[in-house]
Amino acid sequence: MDQESPRRERSERSALAQKRINSFYWVGALLLTLGVRLYLFRNYYTINNDGVVYLQAARHFREGDWLQGLASFYPPLFPLMAALVYPVVGDWELAGQLWPFILGVLVLFPLFGLLRRVYGIRVAQVALFFYALSPYLARLSLEVRTEIPYVFFSVSALYLLQRGLDGGKAREFVLSGIISALAYLTRPEGVGLMVVGCFFLLYRGWMLGRLRKYALCAAVLALGFVLFSAPYIAYLRWDTGSWAISRKTSLVFSMALARHGVDWDEPGVTDSNQVRIVDFVASHPFTYLKKVFIDAFRSVGFYFEALHYSYLPFLFIGWLFFFRERFWEKSDFLFLVLVTFYLGTFALLYVTRRYGIPLVPISLGWVGAGFLAVKEYTCNRWGRKGMLVTGLVLVLFTVGTLPKTLRAIGEDKFYLRRAGAYLKEKPDGPTIVTTNGRVAFYAAGTNRILPKKPNELAGFLDTAGGDYLALDKKAYLESESALRQHGWSLDKEFSGGDREALFVLRRAAG
Repeated sequence: MDQESPRRERSERSALAQKRINSFYWVGALLLTLGVRLYLFRNYYTINNDGVVYLQAARHFREGDWLQGLASFYPPLFPLMAALVYPVVGDWELAGQLWPFILGVLVLFPLFGLLRRVYGIRVAQVALFFYALSPYLARLSLEVRTEIPYVFFSVSALYLLQRGLDGGKAREFVLSGIISALAYLTRPEGVGLMVVGCFFLLYRGWMLGRLRKYALCAAVLALGFVLFSAPYIAYLRWDTGSWAISRKTSLVFSMALARHGVDWDEPGVTDSNQVRIVDFVASHPFTYLKKVFIDAFRSVGFYFEALHYSYLPFLFIGWLFFFRERFWEKSDFLFLVLVTFYLGTFALLYVTRRYGIPLVPISLGWVGAGFLAVKEYTCNRWGRKGMLVTGLVLVLFTVGTLPKTLRAIGEDKFYLRRAGAYLKEKPDGPTIVTTNGRVAFYAAGTNRILPKKPNELAGFLDTAGGDYLALDKKAYLESESALRQHGWSLDKEFSGGDREALFVLRRAAG
């Protein structure tokens, strides 16, 4: 007994020391995440175009005009969240920023829980620091966009799915399905979480020889998803006349075709009718196959860009250890299935860097494992000097990452905010007609957005009226003479970067 007492004390001291180290990691990751985002908040200048649309829907919800709010191309959850906090903050732009900021910090908890279950505590701790510095995850935490709320819901759904896989309790699968539905109501690609989750459960059941049990788990997950997503899907069916998961699908598909030089002039893109993509694919199979082939490579490239190039060496090292053994039996095979599914889906529809950003958090486990492999190699090879080498690697990583992470948000478009603020100060609440939604947003009051077709501009203004006109440089230069003939004169010019400018015109008296 006398010998066991000192051992027990040493064990308790060791456990206490480890607990303090873990707390240090947590506090450090939290402070770094907050510090980066607070810095970006102080260097935020202008709302993005999508943010204007989200907040327009949020205003409709706030005013009780639910049909107008739901008529947006975008899913309704994020505008509803902004409308919910608007009475608290009293500013629409801040209401739109608040949720990405808060959820961009809170996601540390489910992300850590998910990665700890899959990789262990060391990889999870390292991954949090990579998350804090991730350029696009940090910057989107201050923008009026849906990526960060979607990341929070998707990571939370995956964490609950992993808990269900580890413990086999139906509750986790139901909750995972429900939160996947919240992700879907934030961004339409959230439906993929349910699809991949069910597929992976069936795959796991087949691998373990317990297909019936895991099929039941997949059904429970799907039930949780349907319970919360069905009302919105039913609304889309009622409004569009066809079954659809999103209004955006046809729009982004037409944008993808335009990128490849295909003119797909479908009337449904501009109204609430669902465009049937299958008809185009059936009638233009070779054109579509060419688009998919090219976009498959672009999809992978955008994924790497979303992760950021300074992360790629660690990612590739992590992949080396992942693929060199029976990777299809590993827990993070789920992450590989998710990444492959989404990159393939994007290639089928539309490819952009922003779509790849939600894949970054689930890739940080590979990044963290790659970094720890580098650290272990340098320490084994050079002993104490190995820590200096590891420190040098971190310095090089930081130098290659921070300039992108800490770059001011919307500074190049600040002239649009200045123009809007200028128009807002005009007396007697004039009506402002503009080609730019951001100018209309900052001008507030009674505004109208007009199409960017200079040949139709003068005629539109004759019928639409308006006291002030705000035009981008191209529209102004192409319509200048016609505008003068219709009684418009230049009031003020706002210059931006890259030779951009906005021209404010006023209607002549009388």
